[in-house]
Amino acid sequence: MSGTYPLNPYFESVKYKKRHYNLMSESLNGRTQVRSLSSSRREFTLVYPPLSRTEMDTVFNFIDSQEGPLGTFSISLPDPDSASSTYTLTARLANEVQEFNLGVDNLYRYEVDIIEVL
Repeated sequence: MSGTYPLNPYFESVKYKKRHYNLMSESLNGRTQVRSLSSSRREFTLVYPPLSRTEMDTVFNFIDSQEGPLGTFSISLPDPDSASSTYTLTARLANEVQEFNLGVDNLYRYEVDIIEVL
């Protein structure tokens, strides 16, 4: 594991997704077969408010140190079932490319996609 995800600056929202893994095939006559792989995982998108360059550097330097989805890290996220609590999980970056937007106001807009490690 490569550390703990920085919580300063704190993201303004988290998008939650749960992905189920199934195999699906369809024949020429339209018959569909689906087989469950009995596996699922949670995926998250961390959405930040507009950030200054200094705030952006804190997050970007940590993400850069992860070498894409190679490294894993721990992160505390808000619990969707309880407004006042959080839970900690092990995660990795969802892809190798991290993009950010620089607005005309010189503030950075940034979203980070992460995947729970099972």
